[in-house]
Amino acid sequence: MASENYEDLLYRKQLFYGLEKAGYEGWNTFAMPGENWLSAHPALNVVQVSANGFQVTLVGFILDPENPLYDDQTILANICRSAHSMDQLTEATEPFGGRWAIFAANSETSIVFNDPAGTRTVFHHFDNSGNAWLASQPGLLVEKFGFEESTESKEFRSSPEFQKRTEIWWPGDVTPFSEVRQLLPNHLLNLRTREVKRFWPNKPLVKISLEDGTRKAAEILKGVLAAAHERFPLAMSLSSGLDSRTVFSACKNFARDVFVFSLKYRNLTDESDDIRVPREITQALKLDHHVFDSTQYHDENFKKVFDRNVLGLKTDWANIAECREANLPADVVVFKGTISEIMRCRYWSLGIYPRKVDLDYIINLMAYVGGRTPLVVDSLRKWMQDALPVEAYGYKLLDFLSWEIEVGKWYSLGHTVFDIAREDFTPFNNRRFYNTMLGIDPKYRSYPMHIAQRKIVELLWPELAKFPYTPSRVLPKRKFTDAPVFDLLRSIKKAIRN
Repeated sequence: MASENYEDLLYRKQLFYGLEKAGYEGWNTFAMPGENWLSAHPALNVVQVSANGFQVTLVGFILDPENPLYDDQTILANICRSAHSMDQLTEATEPFGGRWAIFAANSETSIVFNDPAGTRTVFHHFDNSGNAWLASQPGLLVEKFGFEESTESKEFRSSPEFQKRTEIWWPGDVTPFSEVRQLLPNHLLNLRTREVKRFWPNKPLVKISLEDGTRKAAEILKGVLAAAHERFPLAMSLSSGLDSRTVFSACKNFARDVFVFSLKYRNLTDESDDIRVPREITQALKLDHHVFDSTQYHDENFKKVFDRNVLGLKTDWANIAECREANLPADVVVFKGTISEIMRCRYWSLGIYPRKVDLDYIINLMAYVGGRTPLVVDSLRKWMQDALPVEAYGYKLLDFLSWEIEVGKWYSLGHTVFDIAREDFTPFNNRRFYNTMLGIDPKYRSYPMHIAQRKIVELLWPELAKFPYTPSRVLPKRKFTDAPVFDLLRSIKKAIRN
């Protein structure tokens, strides 16, 4: 691809919403309730439906694992017909996968919310008159209003923790600009009252056996990918890890239609696990496998566009995106095994839940993001106050820390970053799937074996389960001192010292 065309990739598949059209050449515009406009990059799918008193606009795509042939319009119409209130409408999206944001209005209210992991990112600002302005990432709002980076953000970026890490994001709902906030997963934004409200969970978590849970979860993954296969040519980013193997196992029936690839990046070589194991898998199954070396891509013109494309994320992914742009078929949608952390006891990785989880504990867990700067402390305090009620429904606060603060900020914006070079999504992005997996006993979801995920692979494609998972990785082991009684003793010792 010639360098002079890289500018055409700027803000690819992004959205802008407000009283005015975005004004970018070639973007599509859609009239919205309240004399507002939705502007969408020409490659971004937008579908509008009016039914049962609702006006609904879908940005992106939504997949029905139980009815793979249903298109966006059919799914939206069914959602509207099943609901008699806005609460029922948001709840009606529970079975669906994909990557989407939904604007919904009726005679009483107007809201926006997004897919379970927030991978179709939404950032918002309210002007002095109370008008809502939304965008896929902060940069579009900065271009419109000329915001300056906040003092707190500058201090955050100056922290040693921020400086030394290659990949990092802003915690909580904050961004580098005090006027702009991100809509976190499981929340909706009321465009009339300006209120951000948690809408899920709204009922107790149902416990489920390993056998029933993995069978149900496997069927959801299989259905999501069957629906995606009906919609798009698919590509798969295959590594040696359990997550990519899990989603790959769900496409057994059409694996030969999938463009399977692996990327060499950073220090990976042909003999690294993430290249060697996928090669062995595809050779054994007689599938085509493409290996691309992203370290060979370093066009400065591409990087300039990449760096402008999304504000609020620190990465070294420009050469990966450039490699994808240069080598993947132009029309594919890439699926991958991201956001699995939600179900894998991310912040209690051995399956032993801490006796006491308070703000100090959470700040220590997230200290690698930016230490104890005011931005980190204040944003996590605000999030924790909002998230604590999930425990009354039987969920673990630390699972929601992973879901809403790590996945909802880092991985979600990562999807927006890679829109510059083929859209991607994760089949795990399904609320019913996560509700099922979180209902399984943590001992089957945690390190070192992640038994539930392995069982899903065995159910969906037994041959894949025979290959090793990241064989060079040193797995953590549960020590004698990890037992709950020792956690209790440590808590008592800490209380005495304080």
